[in-house]
Amino acid sequence: MPVLLLAVALAASPPPGARVVEEIVAVVRNPASAPPRVVTLTKLTEEARIALVSRGASAAATGPLDAEALRAALDWLLDQMLLADDAARLRVDDVPREDVLGELRRFRAQLGSPQDYARFLQESDLTEDELLATLARMVRVQRYVASRVGRAARVPDDEVDRWLRERGAATAPGPAREAARAQLADERTRTQVKELLADLRSRADIRIVSPPRDGGEGGAR
Repeated sequence: MPVLLLAVALAASPPPGARVVEEIVAVVRNPASAPPRVVTLTKLTEEARIALVSRGASAAATGPLDAEALRAALDWLLDQMLLADDAARLRVDDVPREDVLGELRRFRAQLGSPQDYARFLQESDLTEDELLATLARMVRVQRYVASRVGRAARVPDDEVDRWLRERGAATAPGPAREAARAQLADERTRTQVKELLADLRSRADIRIVSPPRDGGEGGAR
């Protein structure tokens, strides 16, 4: 049976009798004049599983991922790539290895047992070093974003007072004030992150070649 390796320029279905061994989901140039980097379906699936397990969804380690989950993961991964590029451009320090190892311990704990962790690596066709690299990038991006939006997300007392007055709670007790401050800070953080990502995406060239769809999660590596 002939083997078809999808090229960037080939987004159509393979001809009859062909077998797809890998599928390119997206192509990224950042900045737009930079050489292209591809996101394969296999890589996307790996990244989706790592992200979901890191957030406590341990069933995603080896369970099926539908198209909706993979599409959400693609948006997340593209944002991760752009933010990591920006951190590198600004020469943000790498995450200390001991911090990455701590993240690995937390990740392993999410899976429950050494056997489940080994099964995850085997079924994902990942080495521990590859997993460490992804976790390091995730932590670095998280810290970079916090450094970019942290100060802007701080909410002064007068803004909290105004927010409470608008809701008829000007005399709210201390805990209620702090809850209001936390909500405002969270909203401001989300806005700042969206603005940062919109700016980064405007400077990059991102082409979605083959959006994730139900019926498969990746080819051979």
